[in-house]
Amino acid sequence: MTERIPVNLVTGFLGVGKTTALTRLLAEKPADEYWAVVVNEFGEVGIDGATLSTAGDGLQVAEVPGGCVCCTTSPMLRTALNRLVKDRRPDRLLIEPSGLGHPAGIVDLLRDPFMAKVFEVRAVVTLLDPRHLEDARYTSHETWRDQIQLADVLVLNKCDLADAGQIERARAMSAALFPPKLALVTAVKGEFDPALLDLDLHPERWPEAGVPHAHSGNVPLRPRRKAEQEKVPEPQSWPVRKQQSSLGSHSCGWIFPPEAQFFSAALADLFEAFNQPESLGLAGLTRAKAVMNTERDWYRFDWVDGMPGVMPAVWRRDSRLEIIVQNENAPDWAQVETRLLAAQIG
Repeated sequence: MTERIPVNLVTGFLGVGKTTALTRLLAEKPADEYWAVVVNEFGEVGIDGATLSTAGDGLQVAEVPGGCVCCTTSPMLRTALNRLVKDRRPDRLLIEPSGLGHPAGIVDLLRDPFMAKVFEVRAVVTLLDPRHLEDARYTSHETWRDQIQLADVLVLNKCDLADAGQIERARAMSAALFPPKLALVTAVKGEFDPALLDLDLHPERWPEAGVPHAHSGNVPLRPRRKAEQEKVPEPQSWPVRKQQSSLGSHSCGWIFPPEAQFFSAALADLFEAFNQPESLGLAGLTRAKAVMNTERDWYRFDWVDGMPGVMPAVWRRDSRLEIIVQNENAPDWAQVETRLLAAQIG
């Protein structure tokens, strides 16, 4: 079977330094590898593609100018990807969506049954300027928030221009995100360790919630060899279940692969049932949250203080549910797991 092509999205808002970061990545790519880059700019006249085309040999750059490959020109993206593979199969593909784009749509495209035979989605890298956290033009922008939520790796870029307080606030914001990031790094002029492109997405080795891998970029991560990249081990069984107890608090989380789907109505019923936690063996329930792939779309489910809620989500790495209970004794999680497995499609 032909090995799938690893694909990384490099996202971030307008002016955050995506093209500079890509230029540095391309300069450090293995000399014996052939990489391809797909660049999408919101304007009709492409500038980034012209810049990246001069990055070196062993490189092909395809532009999809005008609009956003995540939405209005998505058929153009499919065409560009098919053309790239037909002309010369790359060892890696990097995609730079428009700074105004919702990149979750690209992940969905790459995971459709036909495309998934050719492409393997690796870590999504999002660049963030820490100074933007103090500017409502960014923090109130849905796309800015979506790009951060989708990221597997969050790169705090332009740290030479931000002060210590701004960087610390960005770190705190990242640590509070659910689901947690695989890595949080600081960068100047878009420079970060290329090994982050191949961070292991295997759930049994993900960091605990709220504790992203802090990597300064000064100590190189060990890049995985090509053979390792194509043979990432899968859990022996799904879901992956993680439990923790400390000082009268108990948590349990379930993680499913991204292709698993769930009935949205059944999940909504489960979160409504949390209003009678004793019926599920969850006396002392304080918090429940989930990001799930449903038959309708990806959704974020929340339960806190007796109030269930649901909203669209851009998270794409996996489906997961986490519950926290405050009680002297750890609960029996079996009833929740039974309901969760019954909500799964197929």
